[in-house]
Amino acid sequence: MNINALKLSLLTYFQNFELYDYLAYIWLIITFLILIFLAIIIAKKSSTISLIVIIVALLLLSISPFFIQKKLNEVLRKTETKITSLKKLNFSPSLILETTIDNKSNKDFHICFLNISVLKKQIGIKAYLNALKPLANQSIVIREFIPQQSSLEYQIVFDNFEYEGDFNATLKAECY
Repeated sequence: MNINALKLSLLTYFQNFELYDYLAYIWLIITFLILIFLAIIIAKKSSTISLIVIIVALLLLSISPFFIQKKLNEVLRKTETKITSLKKLNFSPSLILETTIDNKSNKDFHICFLNISVLKKQIGIKAYLNALKPLANQSIVIREFIPQQSSLEYQIVFDNFEYEGDFNATLKAECY
C-alpha cells in the first residue's frame, strides 16, 4: 500500500467515525492518561518502574489504534470480499477483475474503500516478498449504497498491465 492509499484509507476512516469509534478512542486516551498519572505517582518511589509504565503507556498509545480499527471492522462493519473473475485481455494490455462485496453487518453501507493488489503467483517466502512489491495496485473509494445482508458486484480495470506470467489478486474492503 503506497502513501496516498494510506492517506485515503485513514481519511475515509476518520470521516466515517461512529459512536463506538469515539468510545474506543476515548477509552484509549483515558487509559493512557491514567498510566501516565500512575507513572508520576510511582516516580517518587522507583524511577525505573515509572519509566517502564511510561514505555507501556506509549506502546499502548501507538499500537492500540490499529487493533481498535481491526476489531471494530470485524464486529461492526463486517464485509466479505470475493474476486469472481480475473481476466487478462488479449487485444489490449488490460486486466479486469470482477468482484463481489458482501455486507455481513447489521447496518447499511454508503461508502467503501477498496485496496486491490495484483501479485506474482508464488509460494512460500517469495509470495510474502512479492506482496511487498505488487505488480499493480489500486485504491478506490466507492460511494454506493449496500443494504444489510446484500452484496455489490463491481468491476475493476488495470490499464497498461504488461505482465505475462501467472498472477493472483487480493482485495480488501473497508465499508462504512
